[in-house]
Amino acid sequence: MRHDDLTRNIRLYPWFRLFSNLMIIGPILVPFMIFKGLSYSEIMLLQSISAVSVFVFEVPTGSIADKISRKFSLVISSVLCAFGLLLYILFSSFWVFAVAEILFGMGMTFSSGADSALLYESLIRLDRKKEYQHHEGHAQFMIFAGQGIGSIASGFLYKFNQFMPFWLSIGFIGISGLSALGFKETTREKSEHNYIVHVLKSIGITIKTPRILWTVLFAALMGFSYRVSFWLYQPYFKRVEIDVMWFGVIFFFFNIVAAFTSKVLVKKYYNTRPRKVLISLGLLLGVSFILPAIFITPFALIALASQQIVRGLYQPTLRFYINHQIKDQYRATVISLVSLAGSLSFAIISPIVGVSLDNWGTIQTYWCVGVFTLAGIGALMLLRRMQKLKREKEKLAESNELG
Repeated sequence: MRHDDLTRNIRLYPWFRLFSNLMIIGPILVPFMIFKGLSYSEIMLLQSISAVSVFVFEVPTGSIADKISRKFSLVISSVLCAFGLLLYILFSSFWVFAVAEILFGMGMTFSSGADSALLYESLIRLDRKKEYQHHEGHAQFMIFAGQGIGSIASGFLYKFNQFMPFWLSIGFIGISGLSALGFKETTREKSEHNYIVHVLKSIGITIKTPRILWTVLFAALMGFSYRVSFWLYQPYFKRVEIDVMWFGVIFFFFNIVAAFTSKVLVKKYYNTRPRKVLISLGLLLGVSFILPAIFITPFALIALASQQIVRGLYQPTLRFYINHQIKDQYRATVISLVSLAGSLSFAIISPIVGVSLDNWGTIQTYWCVGVFTLAGIGALMLLRRMQKLKREKEKLAESNELG
Protein backbone atom coordinates (compact mmCIF):
# COMPACT_ATOMS: atom_id res chain seq x y z
CA MET A 1 0.00 0.00 0.00
CA ARG A 2 1.29 3.44 -0.92
CA HIS A 3 2.66 5.80 1.74
CA ASP A 4 0.33 8.58 0.50
CA ASP A 5 -2.76 6.40 0.96
CA LEU A 6 -1.85 5.65 4.57
CA THR A 7 -1.16 9.32 5.26
CA ARG A 8 -4.51 10.19 3.70
CA ASN A 9 -6.28 7.81 6.08
CA ILE A 10 -4.69 9.58 9.03
CA ARG A 11 -5.69 13.00 7.70
CA LEU A 12 -9.29 11.93 7.01
CA TYR A 13 -9.77 10.12 10.32
CA PRO A 14 -10.51 13.15 12.56
CA TRP A 15 -12.90 14.58 9.98
CA PHE A 16 -14.84 11.33 9.73
CA ARG A 17 -15.01 11.12 13.52
CA LEU A 18 -16.08 14.78 13.74
CA PHE A 19 -19.03 14.59 11.35
CA SER A 20 -20.16 11.13 12.45
CA ASN A 21 -20.39 12.47 16.01
CA LEU A 22 -21.61 15.98 15.18
CA MET A 23 -25.16 15.33 16.31
CA ILE A 24 -26.19 18.56 17.97
CA ILE A 25 -29.32 16.98 19.45
CA GLY A 26 -27.63 16.12 22.76
CA PRO A 27 -28.78 19.12 24.83
CA ILE A 28 -32.41 18.83 23.70
CA LEU A 29 -32.82 15.08 23.20
CA VAL A 30 -34.61 14.36 26.49
CA PRO A 31 -36.91 17.42 26.18
CA PHE A 32 -37.62 16.38 22.56
CA MET A 33 -38.60 12.87 23.64
CA ILE A 34 -40.86 14.30 26.35
CA PHE A 35 -42.34 16.62 23.68
CA LYS A 36 -43.06 13.45 21.67
CA GLY A 37 -45.05 12.11 24.63
CA LEU A 38 -42.57 9.75 26.31
CA SER A 39 -41.99 9.24 30.05
CA TYR A 40 -38.56 8.79 31.63
CA SER A 41 -39.22 5.05 31.89
CA GLU A 42 -40.00 4.87 28.15
CA ILE A 43 -36.96 6.98 27.31
CA MET A 44 -34.64 4.68 29.22
CA LEU A 45 -36.39 1.61 27.78
CA LEU A 46 -35.62 2.94 24.30
CA GLN A 47 -31.97 3.29 25.29
CA SER A 48 -32.06 -0.28 26.53
CA ILE A 49 -33.48 -1.40 23.16
CA SER A 50 -30.67 0.50 21.43
CA ALA A 51 -28.11 -1.19 23.66
CA VAL A 52 -29.62 -4.62 22.96
CA SER A 53 -29.35 -3.96 19.22
CA VAL A 54 -25.70 -3.06 19.77
CA PHE A 55 -25.29 -6.29 21.72
CA VAL A 56 -26.82 -8.32 18.88
CA PHE A 57 -24.95 -6.65 16.02
CA GLU A 58 -21.65 -5.61 17.62
CA VAL A 59 -19.66 -8.79 16.95
CA PRO A 60 -21.14 -9.56 13.48
CA THR A 61 -20.39 -6.04 12.26
CA GLY A 62 -16.92 -6.12 13.82
CA SER A 63 -16.26 -9.37 11.97
CA ILE A 64 -17.40 -7.75 8.71
CA ALA A 65 -14.82 -5.01 9.31
CA ASP A 66 -12.12 -7.63 9.97
CA LYS A 67 -12.97 -10.07 7.19
CA ILE A 68 -14.34 -7.78 4.43
CA SER A 69 -13.70 -4.04 4.69
CA ARG A 70 -13.24 -1.32 7.30
CA LYS A 71 -14.31 1.29 4.73
CA PHE A 72 -17.55 -0.51 3.84
CA SER A 73 -18.47 -0.71 7.52
CA LEU A 74 -17.95 3.02 8.04
CA VAL A 75 -20.12 4.01 5.05
CA ILE A 76 -22.97 1.71 6.14
CA SER A 77 -22.71 3.16 9.65
CA SER A 78 -23.50 6.66 8.37
CA VAL A 79 -26.47 5.50 6.30
CA LEU A 80 -28.13 3.63 9.18
CA CYS A 81 -27.60 6.42 11.74
CA ALA A 82 -29.08 9.05 9.42
CA PHE A 83 -32.16 6.92 8.73
CA GLY A 84 -32.67 6.32 12.46
CA LEU A 85 -32.74 10.06 13.16
CA LEU A 86 -35.18 10.59 10.28
CA LEU A 87 -37.71 8.27 11.93
CA TYR A 88 -37.61 10.43 15.07
CA ILE A 89 -38.55 13.46 12.98
CA LEU A 90 -41.36 11.87 11.02
CA PHE A 91 -43.17 9.79 13.66
CA SER A 92 -44.46 9.97 17.24
CA SER A 93 -44.87 6.28 18.10
CA PHE A 94 -42.86 4.50 20.80
CA TRP A 95 -42.57 1.43 18.57
CA VAL A 96 -41.31 3.43 15.60
CA PHE A 97 -38.79 5.03 17.94
CA ALA A 98 -37.78 1.51 18.99
CA VAL A 99 -37.07 0.70 15.33
CA ALA A 100 -35.10 3.96 15.07
CA GLU A 101 -32.99 3.00 18.08
CA ILE A 102 -32.31 -0.44 16.59
CA LEU A 103 -31.15 1.15 13.33
CA PHE A 104 -29.08 3.70 15.18
CA GLY A 105 -27.55 1.03 17.41
CA MET A 106 -26.73 -1.09 14.37
CA GLY A 107 -25.16 1.93 12.69
CA MET A 108 -22.96 2.58 15.70
CA THR A 109 -21.72 -1.03 15.69
CA PHE A 110 -20.61 -0.78 12.07
CA SER A 111 -18.18 2.00 13.02
CA SER A 112 -17.26 0.62 16.45
CA GLY A 113 -13.76 -0.81 16.16
CA ALA A 114 -13.51 -0.32 12.40
CA ASP A 115 -12.51 3.34 12.58
CA SER A 116 -9.87 2.99 15.30
CA ALA A 117 -8.54 -0.22 13.71
CA LEU A 118 -8.08 1.60 10.39
CA LEU A 119 -6.17 4.42 12.09
CA TYR A 120 -4.03 2.06 14.18
CA GLU A 121 -3.10 -0.12 11.19
CA SER A 122 -2.27 2.91 9.03
CA LEU A 123 0.07 4.19 11.75
CA ILE A 124 1.70 0.78 12.15
CA ARG A 125 2.45 0.57 8.41
CA LEU A 126 4.11 3.98 8.66
CA ASP A 127 6.04 2.95 11.79
CA ARG A 128 4.22 5.64 13.78
CA LYS A 129 2.27 3.48 16.25
CA LYS A 130 3.24 5.67 19.22
CA GLU A 131 1.23 8.53 17.70
CA TYR A 132 -2.06 6.64 18.10
CA GLN A 133 -3.21 8.33 21.32
CA HIS A 134 -2.23 11.72 19.90
CA HIS A 135 -4.41 11.22 16.81
CA GLU A 136 -7.30 9.80 18.84
CA GLY A 137 -7.02 12.72 21.23
CA HIS A 138 -6.97 15.19 18.33
CA ALA A 139 -10.07 13.56 16.83
CA GLN A 140 -11.81 13.73 20.19
CA PHE A 141 -10.82 17.39 20.51
CA MET A 142 -12.43 18.17 17.15
CA ILE A 143 -15.57 16.27 18.13
CA PHE A 144 -15.94 18.07 21.44
CA ALA A 145 -15.19 21.48 19.93
CA GLY A 146 -17.73 20.86 17.16
CA GLN A 147 -20.34 19.58 19.58
CA GLY A 148 -19.66 22.53 21.86
CA ILE A 149 -20.41 25.04 19.11
CA GLY A 150 -23.41 23.00 18.00
CA SER A 151 -24.68 22.82 21.57
CA ILE A 152 -24.98 26.59 21.86
CA ALA A 153 -27.10 26.68 18.72
CA SER A 154 -29.09 23.59 19.68
CA GLY A 155 -31.05 25.04 22.59
CA PHE A 156 -31.99 28.20 20.71
CA LEU A 157 -32.84 26.30 17.51
CA TYR A 158 -35.04 23.97 19.55
CA LYS A 159 -36.96 26.94 20.97
CA PHE A 160 -37.52 28.12 17.37
CA ASN A 161 -38.29 24.70 15.85
CA GLN A 162 -38.04 21.37 17.69
CA PHE A 163 -36.94 19.49 14.54
CA MET A 164 -34.18 21.80 13.33
CA PRO A 165 -31.33 20.23 15.39
CA PHE A 166 -32.29 16.80 14.02
CA TRP A 167 -32.22 17.92 10.37
CA LEU A 168 -28.81 19.50 10.83
CA SER A 169 -27.50 16.34 12.52
CA ILE A 170 -28.66 14.22 9.58
CA GLY A 171 -26.75 16.52 7.23
CA PHE A 172 -23.56 16.14 9.26
CA ILE A 173 -23.89 12.35 9.27
CA GLY A 174 -24.23 12.48 5.48
CA ILE A 175 -20.92 14.34 5.29
CA SER A 176 -19.30 11.64 7.43
CA GLY A 177 -20.46 8.98 4.95
CA LEU A 178 -18.90 10.93 2.07
CA SER A 179 -15.63 11.31 3.99
CA ALA A 180 -15.57 7.55 4.67
CA LEU A 181 -15.55 6.95 0.92
CA GLY A 182 -12.13 8.61 0.84
CA PHE A 183 -10.49 5.99 3.08
CA LYS A 184 -8.11 3.44 1.57
CA GLU A 185 -8.32 -0.09 2.92
CA THR A 186 -5.08 -1.11 4.63
CA THR A 187 -3.16 -4.15 3.47
CA ARG A 188 -3.35 -6.50 6.40
CA GLU A 189 -3.49 -10.13 7.37
CA LYS A 190 -7.12 -11.23 7.46
CA SER A 191 -8.50 -14.12 9.42
CA GLU A 192 -8.42 -17.35 7.44
CA HIS A 193 -11.37 -18.80 9.35
CA ASN A 194 -15.06 -18.65 8.53
CA TYR A 195 -17.28 -16.28 10.46
CA ILE A 196 -18.27 -18.60 13.33
CA VAL A 197 -14.71 -19.83 13.92
CA HIS A 198 -13.38 -16.27 13.70
CA VAL A 199 -15.82 -15.05 16.35
CA LEU A 200 -15.14 -18.03 18.63
CA LYS A 201 -11.39 -17.47 18.37
CA SER A 202 -11.88 -13.78 19.18
CA ILE A 203 -13.96 -14.71 22.23
CA GLY A 204 -11.27 -17.18 23.26
CA ILE A 205 -8.59 -14.49 23.02
CA THR A 206 -10.75 -12.16 25.10
CA ILE A 207 -11.33 -14.71 27.87
CA LYS A 208 -7.80 -16.15 27.98
CA THR A 209 -5.98 -12.81 27.98
CA PRO A 210 -6.24 -11.49 31.59
CA ARG A 211 -5.77 -7.85 30.62
CA ILE A 212 -8.46 -8.02 27.94
CA LEU A 213 -10.84 -9.89 30.27
CA TRP A 214 -10.30 -7.16 32.88
CA THR A 215 -10.97 -4.56 30.19
CA VAL A 216 -14.24 -6.27 29.25
CA LEU A 217 -15.44 -6.10 32.86
CA PHE A 218 -14.28 -2.49 33.16
CA ALA A 219 -16.16 -1.63 29.95
CA ALA A 220 -19.27 -3.32 31.36
CA LEU A 221 -19.17 -1.05 34.42
CA MET A 222 -18.33 2.12 32.52
CA GLY A 223 -20.70 1.20 29.69
CA PHE A 224 -23.51 1.73 32.15
CA SER A 225 -22.21 4.52 34.40
CA TYR A 226 -20.55 6.60 31.68
CA ARG A 227 -23.50 6.35 29.26
CA VAL A 228 -26.26 6.85 31.81
CA SER A 229 -24.67 10.13 32.94
CA PHE A 230 -25.94 11.81 29.76
CA TRP A 231 -29.53 10.78 30.46
CA LEU A 232 -29.36 12.11 34.00
CA TYR A 233 -28.36 15.65 33.03
CA GLN A 234 -31.80 16.91 32.04
CA PRO A 235 -33.58 15.58 35.17
CA TYR A 236 -30.97 17.34 37.32
CA PHE A 237 -31.26 20.57 35.32
CA LYS A 238 -35.01 20.41 35.90
CA ARG A 239 -34.50 19.67 39.61
CA VAL A 240 -32.44 22.85 40.04
CA GLU A 241 -34.81 24.84 37.78
CA ILE A 242 -32.61 25.57 34.74
CA ASP A 243 -34.58 26.58 31.62
CA VAL A 244 -34.24 24.39 28.49
CA MET A 245 -32.97 27.41 26.53
CA TRP A 246 -29.73 27.24 28.55
CA PHE A 247 -29.15 23.53 28.06
CA GLY A 248 -27.11 24.22 24.93
CA VAL A 249 -24.91 26.73 26.73
CA ILE A 250 -24.29 24.21 29.53
CA PHE A 251 -23.43 21.51 27.02
CA PHE A 252 -21.06 23.95 25.33
CA PHE A 253 -19.27 24.34 28.65
CA PHE A 254 -19.20 20.56 29.07
CA ASN A 255 -17.75 20.11 25.58
CA ILE A 256 -15.05 22.69 26.22
CA VAL A 257 -13.94 20.70 29.28
CA ALA A 258 -13.95 17.49 27.20
CA ALA A 259 -12.04 19.19 24.37
CA PHE A 260 -9.40 20.52 26.77
CA THR A 261 -9.06 17.05 28.26
CA SER A 262 -8.61 15.31 24.90
CA LYS A 263 -6.15 17.93 23.66
CA VAL A 264 -4.07 18.61 26.78
CA LEU A 265 -4.55 15.88 29.38
CA VAL A 266 -4.13 13.05 26.84
CA LYS A 267 -0.58 14.32 26.27
CA LYS A 268 0.03 14.71 30.00
CA TYR A 269 -0.86 11.07 30.67
CA TYR A 270 0.80 9.80 27.49
CA ASN A 271 3.36 7.73 29.40
CA THR A 272 1.09 6.74 32.29
CA ARG A 273 -0.03 3.11 32.42
CA PRO A 274 -3.41 2.97 30.66
CA ARG A 275 -5.04 0.81 33.33
CA LYS A 276 -4.05 3.29 36.05
CA VAL A 277 -5.69 6.08 34.05
CA LEU A 278 -8.84 4.01 33.52
CA ILE A 279 -9.22 3.27 37.25
CA SER A 280 -8.77 6.97 38.07
CA LEU A 281 -11.48 7.86 35.57
CA GLY A 282 -13.86 5.35 37.15
CA LEU A 283 -13.31 6.81 40.62
CA LEU A 284 -13.81 10.35 39.31
CA LEU A 285 -17.05 9.32 37.61
CA GLY A 286 -18.45 7.78 40.79
CA VAL A 287 -17.67 10.89 42.86
CA SER A 288 -19.22 13.14 40.16
CA PHE A 289 -22.61 11.50 40.79
CA ILE A 290 -22.45 11.74 44.56
CA LEU A 291 -21.45 15.41 44.89
CA PRO A 292 -24.54 16.76 43.02
CA ALA A 293 -26.69 14.55 45.25
CA ILE A 294 -25.17 16.19 48.33
CA PHE A 295 -25.11 19.78 47.03
CA ILE A 296 -28.41 20.28 45.19
CA THR A 297 -27.70 23.56 43.42
CA PRO A 298 -26.96 24.87 39.92
CA PHE A 299 -23.34 25.17 41.06
CA ALA A 300 -23.24 21.37 41.12
CA LEU A 301 -22.79 21.68 37.35
CA ILE A 302 -19.09 21.98 38.18
CA ALA A 303 -19.14 18.42 39.52
CA LEU A 304 -21.09 17.23 36.47
CA ALA A 305 -18.52 18.94 34.24
CA SER A 306 -15.85 16.66 35.72
CA GLN A 307 -17.61 13.81 33.92
CA GLN A 308 -16.33 15.42 30.73
CA ILE A 309 -12.78 14.61 31.83
CA VAL A 310 -13.86 10.98 31.75
CA ARG A 311 -15.42 11.57 28.35
CA GLY A 312 -12.22 13.09 26.97
CA LEU A 313 -9.80 10.43 28.24
CA TYR A 314 -11.85 7.23 28.33
CA GLN A 315 -12.05 6.22 24.66
CA PRO A 316 -8.46 7.11 23.58
CA THR A 317 -7.03 5.31 26.62
CA LEU A 318 -9.27 2.25 26.35
CA ARG A 319 -8.79 1.85 22.60
CA PHE A 320 -5.01 2.17 22.83
CA TYR A 321 -4.94 -0.40 25.63
CA ILE A 322 -6.93 -2.91 23.56
CA ASN A 323 -5.24 -2.24 20.21
CA HIS A 324 -1.85 -2.82 21.79
CA GLN A 325 -2.86 -6.32 22.93
CA ILE A 326 -4.50 -7.72 19.76
CA LYS A 327 -3.29 -8.88 16.33
CA ASP A 328 -4.61 -7.32 13.11
CA GLN A 329 -6.92 -10.17 12.08
CA TYR A 330 -8.87 -10.07 15.36
CA ARG A 331 -8.57 -6.40 16.32
CA ALA A 332 -11.96 -5.00 15.25
CA THR A 333 -13.83 -8.05 16.56
CA VAL A 334 -12.17 -7.93 20.00
CA ILE A 335 -12.80 -4.17 20.23
CA SER A 336 -16.42 -4.96 19.40
CA LEU A 337 -16.55 -7.57 22.15
CA VAL A 338 -15.33 -5.02 24.68
CA SER A 339 -17.91 -2.52 23.45
CA LEU A 340 -20.55 -5.25 23.57
CA ALA A 341 -19.97 -5.71 27.30
CA GLY A 342 -20.75 -2.04 27.89
CA SER A 343 -23.88 -2.19 25.76
CA LEU A 344 -25.16 -5.29 27.55
CA SER A 345 -24.73 -3.80 31.02
CA PHE A 346 -26.43 -0.57 29.91
CA ALA A 347 -29.30 -2.52 28.34
CA ILE A 348 -29.89 -4.44 31.57
CA ILE A 349 -29.55 -1.63 34.10
CA SER A 350 -30.75 1.53 32.30
CA PRO A 351 -34.49 0.70 32.52
CA ILE A 352 -34.06 0.52 36.31
CA VAL A 353 -32.70 4.08 36.19
CA GLY A 354 -35.82 5.20 34.30
CA VAL A 355 -38.09 3.60 36.90
CA SER A 356 -36.00 5.18 39.67
CA LEU A 357 -36.37 8.65 38.12
CA ASP A 358 -40.14 8.28 37.75
CA ASN A 359 -40.75 6.82 41.20
CA TRP A 360 -37.98 7.98 43.57
CA GLY A 361 -36.65 11.13 41.95
CA THR A 362 -33.41 12.52 40.63
CA ILE A 363 -31.35 12.82 43.80
CA GLN A 364 -31.89 9.25 44.96
CA THR A 365 -31.00 8.03 41.48
CA TYR A 366 -27.74 9.99 41.54
CA TRP A 367 -26.86 8.42 44.89
CA CYS A 368 -27.52 4.90 43.60
CA VAL A 369 -25.48 5.32 40.41
CA GLY A 370 -22.56 6.92 42.26
CA VAL A 371 -22.33 4.20 44.92
CA PHE A 372 -22.70 1.47 42.28
CA THR A 373 -19.85 2.93 40.21
CA LEU A 374 -17.43 3.26 43.14
CA ALA A 375 -18.22 -0.27 44.35
CA GLY A 376 -17.59 -1.60 40.85
CA ILE A 377 -14.22 0.11 40.57
CA GLY A 378 -13.21 -1.31 43.95
CA ALA A 379 -14.12 -4.82 42.77
CA LEU A 380 -12.11 -4.37 39.55
CA MET A 381 -9.03 -3.23 41.47
CA LEU A 382 -9.29 -6.36 43.61
CA LEU A 383 -9.72 -8.56 40.52
CA ARG A 384 -6.60 -7.16 38.86
CA ARG A 385 -4.61 -7.78 42.01
CA MET A 386 -5.81 -11.39 42.04
CA GLN A 387 -4.85 -11.79 38.36
CA LYS A 388 -1.33 -10.55 39.12
CA LEU A 389 -0.96 -12.90 42.09
CA LYS A 390 -2.09 -15.83 39.96
CA ARG A 391 0.41 -14.93 37.25
CA GLU A 392 3.22 -14.66 39.81
CA LYS A 393 2.36 -18.11 41.18
CA GLU A 394 2.39 -19.56 37.65
CA LYS A 395 5.80 -18.03 36.96
CA LEU A 396 7.12 -19.40 40.24
CA ALA A 397 5.79 -22.86 39.41
CA GLU A 398 7.40 -22.73 35.95
CA SER A 399 10.69 -21.62 37.50
CA ASN A 400 10.62 -24.50 39.99
CA GLU A 401 9.93 -27.00 37.21
CA LEU A 402 12.88 -25.73 35.16
CA GLY A 403 15.07 -25.75 38.23
